[in-house]
Amino acid sequence: MGKITPALAVSMADRTDDEIQLRGLILALWRRKWLIVATTIAGCMVAYALVSQVTPVYSSRASVMYDSRSVQVLGRDDIVSDLTLNNPLLDSEALVLRSNLLLEQVIGNIDPARLDAFDPANAPPGLRDKLSDALSGLRNKLIPRAPIETTGTPLLTPQERRMRRLVGALARSITVRREGQSYVINLAVETTDPALSAFFANTIVETYIDNNADQRSAAIVGVTSFLNERVQAMQVAVRDAESRVEDFRVAQLAELGISGEAIDQQMMDVSTQLALARADIAGAQARYQKIQSVVDTDGFATAAELLSSPFALALREELSALQLRDADLATELGPEHSERQRLRSSIDVLTRDLSAEVARIISGLSNEVDVARIRAASIQGSLSELENRASRLSRASVELRQLEREANAVRDSYETALGRLNETRSFDSVQRPEARIVERAIIPGAPTGPRVTLFTVLGGAVGFPLGLALALLLANNSAGFARSSDIERALELPLMASLPRSRWTGVPGMQRSLRATPYQGFAERVRQLRNGLALQSSGDPVQTVLITSSVPGEGKTTLAVALAMAEARANKSCVLLDFDLRGSSLAKTLGYAPDGGDLAGLLKGTCSIDDAVSRVPKDGYDLITVKHRDPQLLETTNPDQIVTLLNQLKARYDLVIIDTAPVLLVADTLPLARSADAALLLVKQGSTHRHAAREAARQLRAFAPAAVGLVMTKVDPRDELETYGVKADYIYEG
Repeated sequence: MGKITPALAVSMADRTDDEIQLRGLILALWRRKWLIVATTIAGCMVAYALVSQVTPVYSSRASVMYDSRSVQVLGRDDIVSDLTLNNPLLDSEALVLRSNLLLEQVIGNIDPARLDAFDPANAPPGLRDKLSDALSGLRNKLIPRAPIETTGTPLLTPQERRMRRLVGALARSITVRREGQSYVINLAVETTDPALSAFFANTIVETYIDNNADQRSAAIVGVTSFLNERVQAMQVAVRDAESRVEDFRVAQLAELGISGEAIDQQMMDVSTQLALARADIAGAQARYQKIQSVVDTDGFATAAELLSSPFALALREELSALQLRDADLATELGPEHSERQRLRSSIDVLTRDLSAEVARIISGLSNEVDVARIRAASIQGSLSELENRASRLSRASVELRQLEREANAVRDSYETALGRLNETRSFDSVQRPEARIVERAIIPGAPTGPRVTLFTVLGGAVGFPLGLALALLLANNSAGFARSSDIERALELPLMASLPRSRWTGVPGMQRSLRATPYQGFAERVRQLRNGLALQSSGDPVQTVLITSSVPGEGKTTLAVALAMAEARANKSCVLLDFDLRGSSLAKTLGYAPDGGDLAGLLKGTCSIDDAVSRVPKDGYDLITVKHRDPQLLETTNPDQIVTLLNQLKARYDLVIIDTAPVLLVADTLPLARSADAALLLVKQGSTHRHAAREAARQLRAFAPAAVGLVMTKVDPRDELETYGVKADYIYEG
């Protein structure tokens, strides 16, 4: 017979077998949702149990802020400048808050009795310590080690070891964090004692700020001490420099007899006198030369006009008057007149006197010129002497000016240092630390850890992905088949139908459901299977169908009854043969209690078909089964008798359905498969082991000449939403 070609089977070529569809994956996970829920709850419970054993801790926080503002009181640069606030500096200061030096100072200022409960040496061993001790003990048993001998004095005293323990415990309890990009640093301390947490937090920040202020004050004290010593040393240097200047001046005055200032003043005065004397010489010489020139040219009388002598002026006026009178008499009297002769005698006398006076004045002018020259020469000599003395004084003043410059430089430095010293003494009173407390730690009212709810949720969050991973692992590594394409690819057989899982159980429940809802999804799939059996490549109808499985519980009896009901509903004659001779329950399930023969009688020839057939009136098909279990029936029956029986039934019925035992458990199925037109191997979704299904398919292909098809049973309808639509129980009217 030809190979079965189901019209409605899904072809492997039409599906992407290697691709795990998201919807199928989600549905596979949903089927295992209780596993995921269980692992999530288990994670929550484990986390809750572990966290509940942890000692509660209390956290208290204090905050400090670095102020970038500066207060200028003295109007000059600070002795100790303020910090330039930036991210590296603030991060460094945050590390200082956790430094062991600061923590040692904090612990050293606390009453030792208050720290006994905080000392790790006094704490009971925790789970970690117990595990560590257990591992150490196991290691010592497996690998014995010689005890370490200690000689000499210990490296640390008990007090030092206690300090190290306390500092380490306090450092582990501290959390320092900046508040975003602000200048605020938060310091939180977490201990088992709420009061101790707040006390530690406040003490640490207070000690830090006090240290900050003390360091600034100490720096100013050091600067003040340095400046004080510097001022005292420079005061002596100024005194010595000024003494050297004065000593040099005294020695210079003793040597030259006059100071440089006096010489400069005298040179100025003498220079002025010399200039005046030279001007007098020039004036006197100019008058003398002019008068002498007039005398040489015009005589003494004309020269008298240039003189300012009163006597010469009087003589000149008197001479002019006589000459005027003589000129008047000349108009009336002759030259020999006695009056005119007397006038000429007087004129001659006056002329001689005037000439003598002019000569005397000229001689005086000449003497005046000589005197002025002598005076100028004398002044020039005095000036030359002063210049010589000034030159000697200038050469000596070079050293004096150098001494004065040195004295001025030392004096300026002294005044600067003295002013800085006074400013520093005043600045000490206005010093302030860079940081200040903006939030004091308070005693917490509730523990901050362990966070039972958070860790419980975290345990659930860990359990959920574990459950999800486990569900995925089970979904992808299941012993059975999850999809129809997997069956086709693994068994290399066509899939005839996928029967959805229903809520009813057993054959009676299925019958009641199909009678009440004849067009439900399960019934439609059975009809599709029936139609697929009716169509095949050779065109010959399939009249005998063998239904089997690899292992029990695959739903073969349910399918056999449902297929018989579908055939009867199509107004076709159908008979159901029960060849599950070892575990059949059809007789009891369907109420089969024939008075005549049964299947065993037919095979042995003790009864006819009419005597062995029992009608199922509610469903319209016939049933042939055994009254009692007979495992040896087929072994004692000739195979030809089976062929003859099937041919007789094919002549009377449109379809003969053979319900057989599982292939791998009973040997009766394979001989029956040789006589059937087609064989259906049922595989339960996710349940039938792959190896079992593969072995059953191999045996059917090897021993049965009939075409073999696959039917997947108890399929989750959600796995086939994309193939068969959203509603698997779609019902139509018509």
